[in-house]
Amino acid sequence: MFTSESAEMRVFQLPQRRQLKQPTETSSPSTCFYSMWDVVARFVNEIRVSEFMSDMISRRDAYGSEGVMGALDCATLYGLTRWLRPLALVESGGFIGMSSAFILKALADEKLATSKLYSIELSEDCEQGALIPEELRSSGGFVPMRGRVEDFLKGEQLPRSIDMFLHDSSHSYQHMLWEFRQFWPRLCDGGLLVSHDVQMNAAFPEFVTKTYAHEKRTGRRDVQRTSHYEWGRWGYIGFAVKKEVKG
Repeated sequence: MFTSESAEMRVFQLPQRRQLKQPTETSSPSTCFYSMWDVVARFVNEIRVSEFMSDMISRRDAYGSEGVMGALDCATLYGLTRWLRPLALVESGGFIGMSSAFILKALADEKLATSKLYSIELSEDCEQGALIPEELRSSGGFVPMRGRVEDFLKGEQLPRSIDMFLHDSSHSYQHMLWEFRQFWPRLCDGGLLVSHDVQMNAAFPEFVTKTYAHEKRTGRRDVQRTSHYEWGRWGYIGFAVKKEVKG
């Protein structure tokens, strides 16, 4: 199902992620991912009733909740991050750090001390990462970056190979599609493309649709040429698990 790859990069070198079992000849890639939903759901339920969730909601409400990710979506993001156990992550629209805090909490709970979250925020008017608890901020895994995603990409200031990308910046149709198309090629096999507020336009379902390939004779999904293992939506969070298509 997943393979561990070493990425040759000029600046960044990724260690190996957790290996998952390859599907057997008698199983399909879809059935191999049934367990993913159970694992993510368990992590989501754990964090929703935790002291960390209560503390973060209090921090959010004290700071002001406008434009900040809600509790269910934060829990979903936490669950997906714990399931994947990523080593290199990029998020756009990090803002005051609600999503960042739950990603960093997931990394800490999985004891991933070398993982890095590159959090991009354009606005100069917000205190980037203000909601992140100090013990998570000082762990060394949080890398705040102020500026435009376009400039960081052009300047090669982001890893060329990543395990997870979270879109949460401008939610226009054009910009969401642009970010998906920019970061999908950077994702490793088995990496996660995650987007917040997928209900706001057709960008996410349209992008996922483009990752499908179909057999001409039957009209069914062509497993070999389809470039995702799984995708779904939970609350306002959409995600797709990338599959490298060879040839």
